[in-house]
Amino acid sequence: MFLLIYIESDIYKPMPTEDDLFSVLSHDTRRRLLLLLEGFGELCVCDLVAGVDLPQAVVSRHLAVLRAAELVVARKRGTWVYYKRRPSLAPWVADIIAVLRAGPGAEAFARDARRVKALQAQGAVCCEPHDRSDLL
Repeated sequence: MFLLIYIESDIYKPMPTEDDLFSVLSHDTRRRLLLLLEGFGELCVCDLVAGVDLPQAVVSRHLAVLRAAELVVARKRGTWVYYKRRPSLAPWVADIIAVLRAGPGAEAFARDARRVKALQAQGAVCCEPHDRSDLL
């Protein structure tokens, strides 16, 4: 479905075509995960699981699709995996993601964001503090 190329500098990453992008974004869980990453920056998988209130296996499967589509990047630190939206997205892709925040799914995103904020406010974190120095 996607040609994956890893270049350390991240100057060139193959971007999905319109058909590929809309196929990936056709699932509401992937949209919700992407919007959480857009809104919070980097989050651990456990934060994302709490945010979308779905089992870890389901969340991980959808994150793998987003990663294969080059929409997110991940880093592993010990046993924890952190994700964030790829900073070098093509402008048209970034614009579509921005529009999603104001679209019909905005209410679901707001609920998800409240769950993540509540988890962070309680100090109930399952992973170690965020350190962005070793992103994949």
